[in-house]
Amino acid sequence: MIVRHAQFASISAVTLLGLLAALPAKAQQAAVAANEVTLEEIVVTARKRSEVSQKVPATITQLDMETITAKAVNSFTEISKVMPSVNISKAPSPGAYSITIRGLGSEPGNPSFDSSVSMFVDGVFTARAREFANSMFDAASLEMIKGTQAALLGKNTSLGAVNLTTRKPGDDFAANALYTHDFEQGSDRVEGGVDLPLGEAFKVRVAGFYDDYAGALYNTITAKRTQRQKSQGGRVVAVWNPSDDVDVTAAMQTFSSDSYGTNAEFVAATAVPGALAALAGYPGVFEGNLDGRTAVYSSVIGDDRGEQGATRGSLTINWALGGYTLTAQSGFTRSDVNTAGNTSYLPGNYGWQKVNDDSKQFTQEVRVTSPQDLRVEFIAGALYLNGSYDNDTVTNSNSPARAPSPAILGTTATAFYQDNEAWSAFGQADAKFQEDLKLSLGLRYTHETKSVDLGRRVITPGIYSTVILPPFAPFSMERSEGNVDASLGLSYQMTPDMLLYGSVGQGTKAGGFAQSASRLDRSEYNSERARTAEGGFKSQFADRSVTLNAAAFYTKIRDFQLVGFNGTSFEVGNTDLRTYGVESELAWAPSRELRFYWNNTYARAKDLVLDDKTTHAPRWSGVVGASYSPRIADDLMLSAYGDIVYRSSEIGQRNQGNVIPIASTTKLNAGIGVESMANGWSLRLLGKNLTNERTFGFVFPAPLQPVGNVIAIPEETRTISLQVGIKY
Repeated sequence: MIVRHAQFASISAVTLLGLLAALPAKAQQAAVAANEVTLEEIVVTARKRSEVSQKVPATITQLDMETITAKAVNSFTEISKVMPSVNISKAPSPGAYSITIRGLGSEPGNPSFDSSVSMFVDGVFTARAREFANSMFDAASLEMIKGTQAALLGKNTSLGAVNLTTRKPGDDFAANALYTHDFEQGSDRVEGGVDLPLGEAFKVRVAGFYDDYAGALYNTITAKRTQRQKSQGGRVVAVWNPSDDVDVTAAMQTFSSDSYGTNAEFVAATAVPGALAALAGYPGVFEGNLDGRTAVYSSVIGDDRGEQGATRGSLTINWALGGYTLTAQSGFTRSDVNTAGNTSYLPGNYGWQKVNDDSKQFTQEVRVTSPQDLRVEFIAGALYLNGSYDNDTVTNSNSPARAPSPAILGTTATAFYQDNEAWSAFGQADAKFQEDLKLSLGLRYTHETKSVDLGRRVITPGIYSTVILPPFAPFSMERSEGNVDASLGLSYQMTPDMLLYGSVGQGTKAGGFAQSASRLDRSEYNSERARTAEGGFKSQFADRSVTLNAAAFYTKIRDFQLVGFNGTSFEVGNTDLRTYGVESELAWAPSRELRFYWNNTYARAKDLVLDDKTTHAPRWSGVVGASYSPRIADDLMLSAYGDIVYRSSEIGQRNQGNVIPIASTTKLNAGIGVESMANGWSLRLLGKNLTNERTFGFVFPAPLQPVGNVIAIPEETRTISLQVGIKY
């Protein structure tokens, strides 16, 4: 099955590339004859300094501002469509996501978890995916660095990191706006910004967005699209350069969102859900197929609803001291989520949940960076973090009796309040033994303390509130630990265009307490430790018109933190995981206007305790495509692209007997547009999943129902969007 899937993706890709290549043959021949073709040099900042990507001994993928705009990467889940080895799927709760790299990563079932794939916004560590997702507008670049990076990048970077860089103000007055309308679902998005130079040393950028997402499902009960979400946000970035040696960047951001309806549907069912729907007064409305239709309504809470709000602030000061740079970076985030949802995913009042959730975090990092022309280059610093996570959840079950079992009734209220404090000291040194041979050594010590107050009380007695979610008198727990993480690497610049490298690293994610544990006395989980070995090469040839990079990797995690839903309750614990495989990247620019690209990951991930696959770990994932951007007049630039994003089958839950596998996918995307270089306007027509392939990314057993009833979060069906932009 996997081999056939990979072969199909390759054949489809070759067909697509052949069609695109046939268009610009004459332009290609002329440019090659002129010998003017080179791929652009990509500069990345994921490792806390500006570096040419081809010189970095690690696997890094970068999207620049033009690519983010041209491919309409507007949401967190869109990242996995342009970086397929990063698997991101949305969970039922607003702002909850699963993110894996190379087949490993944290599940979204426990909102108090820190992610094993760390996220940074403008270099500031972000503990939870929802806070990162709230910043996905007015982006300058998006970088993914894979493998264990804890020694340099920070707390919890055991499996990799995503770094989002937002746009900074320019030296001259400028403005831009972008409007996107999707014809398939009727969604609308507008975003833009303005650069305001307020003096020779001071400049400001003000940016914002509004998004009205119509929803990927149709609710047959309410006769509306669902889950509809209206979001808006704004950001102010100020840059002050009081001297040639000092620059100060301050940013403040706000975000709010309202969602309506469910984002889930039954994808497999027995006769039980249909019978329950009929019992509730809705006969004939239920069906259990992956077809974009759902039937959910509760007279107690009405339509599902969710509210999110977030504030983020950061202050970065860089001070040049004789070639060295002293950096002080402060960050503050606060986010809250309030939801009310139907937990049976059926019409009727068989189950509902209301959640009030609040998260806060402050970080302060200070580091010194040496010049890059020394025999021994280094970065050294310290990080302090203080955060809290508070959650109040009321859960109800009104599931009727199924002979010979009694009715599952009851209502509970759970309170969970966690504080955490961490500090760490870190450093990395790169020593040149020869001009082309470099040894890298990184070290980080982190001390972290977490304390939690938790309890659960019965509101309405019943089996659900006394057995499945038993009550607990308020009690407290605390854990404190210190961890040492390290990395060691060797790189050899064989030629100016060929880099060989190898590295080993260890990253640790501290233990803690799970808010979603059904038994609160079993909510503690141990620290998670990942060890990664990676070796590869980065190369360019044919006058740098071809880039070919590849890396082999092996990662083993001891005590991977997990939380799983078995259809009745949430269970928290640790397990051992392993993944190994190969990543490859190929880019070819036969002319200035034409580019071919192919990124592929083969990852064989395994749960060593269960001797089975890990969740959200496709064996094959990748993207293959081409882009073509010729001038069609002195003032006009044409842009076109087409690609195929593919992913082999995977599983979505550890207990596969309760759910169904996630099928392999092959999705075709394409776009065409025209841009005026002189007048600043652009017009694009973008198509995603043009074959309208129906897939789902997150899957779980239907709560309190027999095996064979499965619910999933469907991924986007076909979208065809018109994008209109203007720059001044």
